[in-house]
Amino acid sequence: MDDPFADPTDTREAILGAAFRVLRDHGCADLTIERIGEAFDKSPSLVYHHYDGKDELLVDLLEFLLDGFESTVSEESFDLPPRARLDAYVTAMTDPTDADGEHAPGGRFLIVIVQLRAQAAVDDAYRDHFDRSDRVFGEFLERSVRDAAADRDVDDGHDVDDDEAHRRDPAAVAATIQTLATGAMFRWATTADRGWVDGVRSEIDRYLSATLPMVDPDA
Repeated sequence: MDDPFADPTDTREAILGAAFRVLRDHGCADLTIERIGEAFDKSPSLVYHHYDGKDELLVDLLEFLLDGFESTVSEESFDLPPRARLDAYVTAMTDPTDADGEHAPGGRFLIVIVQLRAQAAVDDAYRDHFDRSDRVFGEFLERSVRDAAADRDVDDGHDVDDDEAHRRDPAAVAATIQTLATGAMFRWATTADRGWVDGVRSEIDRYLSATLPMVDPDA
């Protein structure tokens, strides 16, 4: 994942950048306000001036990163065709060591995300963030599913089957991909086994290839 804090514009971004680099390099276990202060190029006391504690800082970091992703997708700045967007998302969540691009999390940072997401089970601030994160990524995936279905219709020269029993809801297709990928993310981050990765990626690819022709992009 590219460092979004390479050129901080204010003290908040400088602190978040220090926290991001500590997380990326050392993980959650070794993250403390003191360590962040050591990585901060100004007075470490400013960290305490801006944040009451580690969790407040981490939620703000997650929100900043999500804001950046949401801004990028709202501006349609992804230089990828729709189906490639879906494939890139699946790769980033099932095998982050094989993913590239500005927003690809990378293996070490994906493990951090899993650790922080687990906090949502007992902490409302984390839960609120991951509720929003799922909505943002869900909307991105649904739009990508609709766009990929529309592209496929043009390429194949035919419309979606008129039989309602064969139609697929783009929101449900997006939610299915998101749920499968989230489960894969947890499995990748919490086990050493990688034998399942290629098979799962292939099956998700087959699911999309079989399902996209049945998606009505205007539904």
